[in-house]
Amino acid sequence: MEKESKNLNGLLFRTQNTILSAAVILGVTSGISAILGLIKTRLLAKSFGISRELTIFYTADKIPNLMYSILILGAISTVFIPVFTGLLKKDADGAYKTASSIINFTLLFFILIGTVIFLVSPTIIKLLSVGTFSEEEILLGSNIMRIMLVSQIFLVLGSLLTSVLQSFKYFTIPALAPVFYNIGMILGIVFLSDRFGIYGAAVGILIGSVLHFSIQLPLAKKTKFKYSPIVNFSDHNFKNIFNLIPARIINVLISNVTQTINNSLAILISSSSAIYLRFADQLQTFPVNLFGVSVAAASLPTLSSQAAYEDREKFKSTFLTSFHQVAYLVLPVSAILLILRVPAIRIIYGVSNFPWASTIRTAQTLAFFSISIFPQSVVYLTARAFYALKDTKTPVIINTLTAITNVSLAIFFITKLKFGVWSIALAYTITSMIDAGLLVTFLSKKIGGFDSKKLFIPLTKILWSTALMGVMLYLPMKLLDNFILDTTRTINLLILTAIASLTGIGAYLLITRLLEVEEIELFYKLLRKLKITKKDIKDIKTEAVNLTATEQETV
Repeated sequence: MEKESKNLNGLLFRTQNTILSAAVILGVTSGISAILGLIKTRLLAKSFGISRELTIFYTADKIPNLMYSILILGAISTVFIPVFTGLLKKDADGAYKTASSIINFTLLFFILIGTVIFLVSPTIIKLLSVGTFSEEEILLGSNIMRIMLVSQIFLVLGSLLTSVLQSFKYFTIPALAPVFYNIGMILGIVFLSDRFGIYGAAVGILIGSVLHFSIQLPLAKKTKFKYSPIVNFSDHNFKNIFNLIPARIINVLISNVTQTINNSLAILISSSSAIYLRFADQLQTFPVNLFGVSVAAASLPTLSSQAAYEDREKFKSTFLTSFHQVAYLVLPVSAILLILRVPAIRIIYGVSNFPWASTIRTAQTLAFFSISIFPQSVVYLTARAFYALKDTKTPVIINTLTAITNVSLAIFFITKLKFGVWSIALAYTITSMIDAGLLVTFLSKKIGGFDSKKLFIPLTKILWSTALMGVMLYLPMKLLDNFILDTTRTINLLILTAIASLTGIGAYLLITRLLEVEEIELFYKLLRKLKITKKDIKDIKTEAVNLTATEQETV
């Protein structure tokens, strides 16, 4: 028992110095967090169904989440780790003071803006609901938003701690922090919702945020980090960090504002439409983050090293390889969500408070979202190619134009053509395609042009393979649904989904092998990795290069 305890402590509190060990930990915990996120959403659907309360809850979450995204996801997390780690090698005490200034300034800025939002939250809720909420509902939304703002303080602190710990190559505990965040939310829904209604879910966010922060505190004490209660605006390194932030903030701000407007447009249709949009968006985002974002992030260091003019051919080759890898991974998932959208919605959200009509509307929305998965992934990859070339303006300009187009199309569909909530997903898909197309076109011009055969021939093969895979998904699904299985039962629905998915994936692998798609080797590499022996692991640990701060962030 004592030996097991030591092994557990070793796993949780040791540093991860290789790409392999860090990637495994981040991958596993990310998967756990995603699963817990789906469980949380299912519990919300079970407890509140398509009620006005749940719509108010999601609306109240928009502004606090926007603030967090801008400050942490869009700004601090992308520049803090590489700068802080670089400073550590030169001047540890100076690095600690710079980091303390960043932490203190970020927290003070959040509290200042959060206080203003706290005071005017009723007005914000009224604006976000485009006048459809009653006075009682506005008060409810305002109170929930205030609870969420308090929660975000702990979440910001926890995220800043994560950046510090990852700079010291501690990955396990920081990677577990989002898991505990989701656990806290689930606890609030399960144990507090019956007594306090939707407030229970809001308090669950507060519990999760406190857990996210506190789970990292013991490990923070193990580092040599020296915190100082200062904000030194004259610090040269402090200024350098903030010079890197504006372009990232603009990108994140545009994305979140677009989502907030789309949520308000959904409310214009009906309060339940905002729930359909949220549920469908959560499902389609999963493969984008799992494959698109990860491949894009992993390619950034290599693209950066090949950005010099004399290495442009290597740059093109790396980009095209990553582009086709993204296509190979996300297009089959896109087909699965498109063809099996109804079974997927029923399995994940199919509770008594989520009726058949809601399932159909969510599935319709998911269908259009699923088509955008590949373009979204291409946008992430191509934007990072521009960043590698030290061009942050082009992605921002294109993203701004397509965001305006997105919102304009959605408003036209909803207010003029009176389409349903699915049209918001349609507008998003159209503009995602435009966004991806423009980024690839301008990137091609910037680096002297891609070889069209190298770009389109592999992509065409993957697209044909995906189309034939779609047929192999559809046929067994219809056969099993109509003639063999009673899919009103959950177990039979799971069997149908599993058989159809496995048939489709098997067909995809076979067809891509017959068409000699080079990316098929990705699958076999994954299989070979699953067969790694203890000796292999020892050899890998011996030979693997130390993970740099930038590489750690991009894993």
